Amino acid sequence: MAATGNKFANLKSGVQNLVSKFRENCEGVAALEFALIAPIMIMLFVGTLEVSAAVSVNRKVSRISSVVGDLVTQSTDLSSSDIANIMSVSTDIMEPYSNSVKIRLTGITIAGGVATVSWGCNQGWTSVADGSVYTVPTAIKIDGTFLVAARVQTTYQPMVGWARYSESAGISFDNTSVTMDEEIFLRPRIGSSVKVVNC
Repeated sequence: MAATGNKFANLKSGVQNLVSKFRENCEGVAALEFALIAPIMIMLFVGTLEVSAAVSVNRKVSRISSVVGDLVTQSTDLSSSDIANIMSVSTDIMEPYSNSVKIRLTGITIAGGVATVSWGCNQGWTSVADGSVYTVPTAIKIDGTFLVAARVQTTYQPMVGWARYSESAGISFDNTSVTMDEEIFLRPRIGSSVKVVNC
């Protein structure tokens, strides 16, 4: 009986010594902390890269729309080659990204409260039919005026993917592309309208 009690006391003392040593030993704490925090930090880093690249592409789409529309409204008469030259600026603005860009330029006449298409030119997109009704914001739909609509669209494909978490799959990356679209309406700078032939 005394031997059993002695063994129990020795076991208890041994366990207490192990717990005490474990509590005092700090080796490996940094590795454990890194293992816990590294996945979160990697996800934040990748997310920051993806969001900043997407915002940059979106700004470039807006810039193309503004530049192309502005160049068209600086003339009263343009040919199809003039329009092609103006649209070619999109490649330079998109650098360093190689996204393909769709551009649609539309001349719009407003009369009797209705905005109708006078002409349309496009790059990688279908033009709106001449004479069809075009949706224009009410604030700028003024009878007897002319507008040029410059619409630009591209598809942004994530480099790594959008990080997301679900209980069933854990952390995963979604490579779903995002369509970015921008449209700007401008008035002619010279004269009352812009004419485009053979577009």
